[in-house]
Amino acid sequence: MDLAAALGLGSSAAVAFVGAGGKKSAMGKLTVEGTDEGYDVGYTTTTAMPPPPNLPLTLTDPDGWRTDLKTRDPPIAVAREEVADPARVNRKVRGFEASVMEQLSDAGLFDWLLVKADGARKREFKAPSDGEPVVPSTATHVVPVASVAAVGEALTTDVVHRPERVADITGLRVGDTITAAAVGTVLTHPNGGLRNAPAEASVIPLVNKADTEPQRRIATDVLTHALSQTERCSRGVITSFASDICEEVSRSDVQEEKQR
Repeated sequence: MDLAAALGLGSSAAVAFVGAGGKKSAMGKLTVEGTDEGYDVGYTTTTAMPPPPNLPLTLTDPDGWRTDLKTRDPPIAVAREEVADPARVNRKVRGFEASVMEQLSDAGLFDWLLVKADGARKREFKAPSDGEPVVPSTATHVVPVASVAAVGEALTTDVVHRPERVADITGLRVGDTITAAAVGTVLTHPNGGLRNAPAEASVIPLVNKADTEPQRRIATDVLTHALSQTERCSRGVITSFASDICEEVSRSDVQEEKQR
């Protein structure tokens, strides 16, 4: 199954990715799928990001992007400026604030605008701080992401960005073992994956790195719990970008499983 189909993308979409453990991989996958379908795809951020290695990068300021982008052929990555002395990576660029991203989304330059809306410092799992995620109000889809690799690990900074925030949401203590239910809770919690999601946006949680059958079963448990927590989400997605796996888990699947 294509990721775009699993997320329910049509011919026009602004997709904000939040969380940890697969945002950039998902954005890269959609860039390829969208381009193959003939869509104009833009790849950008409201925070900062390493520029994607397989896309041309356009740096432009908040006042000049209309002129600059009209001369560029998608797919392209778009950002405002280089980050001086970036930590943990060789190169990083800073994106635009939400108001500029909303103008960019409305301008019609891209069929699909893919937005990295927070950072995770290369961890597998996270909960947002007070100032994030920075999701444009024009986002049609919000995708909260977590990696199944976090399940079974200790709730520490080794695998989790802001473990104390996860603890606040789940009732775990820092140092406790991360459960599938804990990951699912954060993915669809108002202070987790649903934080700052526009009211009209579709929210589709995604559990990544389900490379093996046991990991796919754990990912299913994560999504079963996530979908049981809210009426906001009708489905979730299990992925392994390493193994080219993309599976949809719907609310009806979860309900049927409970009735067995």
